[in-house]
Formats: sequence, C-alpha cells, structure tokens
Amino acid sequence: MKNILIPTDFSIRSLSYIHNIVAQHPGEQVNIILMHALEMPDSLFDLMTYTRNSRHIELISSDFQDGCEIIRNKYSSSINQLKIEFFHGNTRAALRNFLLAQNIDLIIQPADHEYNAPSKRSYNPEKLISKCNYPKMKIQLQRRKYVVDRSTISALLLPTE
Repeated sequence: MKNILIPTDFSIRSLSYIHNIVAQHPGEQVNIILMHALEMPDSLFDLMTYTRNSRHIELISSDFQDGCEIIRNKYSSSINQLKIEFFHGNTRAALRNFLLAQNIDLIIQPADHEYNAPSKRSYNPEKLISKCNYPKMKIQLQRRKYVVDRSTISALLLPTE
C-alpha cells in the first residue's frame, strides 16, 4: 500500500488531483496525506506557546472537509486513508523528517495549481519539495469537455475521464 503526499492550500481544487491518483493506481489501495506547510513562529514567546495543531484546525473550511468526505465515499475501494497533516518548518531536513515519519512513497506536484495561502504562516512548499530526494510525480488536471468551476464541491462529484 502506497502512502502518497499531496500539498494543499485547503482549496477544493487541490482535492481534484486525487481523481488522477486513483486513476493511475487502479485496483491498488492508497493512503493519501494532504500536507499543509506552515512557517515556524519567529518570536520566542510565540515559539514557547506554539502548539502543533490546535490553532491551525480553523484553516480547514467546512467546504474542504465536505470535499474530503465526498472523496472518501467516492473512492472507498481505492483509498484506505485520507488525512490532513500540518508540516511545521521550512528546511530540507525538517521536510525529510516529516516524510520519513509519514512513510511517504510518492509526492504529487500539482503542475497547474495556483497556491493561495489561507494564513500568514502558510507557504507554498513547491521549492522545498522539488529539492528533496523522494519519488515525485507532476500531475496536471485533465481538461473536461464541459466547463466546470474547480473551486466548488460539485466538481468532485463529476465522473473522471
């Protein structure tokens, strides 16, 4: 069973890449880890009172949570686990330790995704990921025959092509 990491900004569009992953791993169960990257605090007081997940849960919108539930139900035979993890740090060593702790086998690099940081501590981990020595796969969303707004939950319900 593969553990696949997808960087996310908690947008519905970032969930759309899961369709491609499931299509490329037919008949195989996968664990999908949606990673959100956060900078560490820069003041000593903030660092001392910093807790890992408690303050960051509010970054996850109800639409994103609903989208995750739709994906879990739609691909229940292919997705063993779909979870959200926060990566704290901005160094290659910190990322390597995070990837080892999560047992990551493959990192997905969205090729056509504009990253919109949901908080002031959030950042796009693309440069950090491109420098790591893990297997990576660039994925571009498939073009559809009809126009779909990829920022809505209804886009997750559409059949894959």
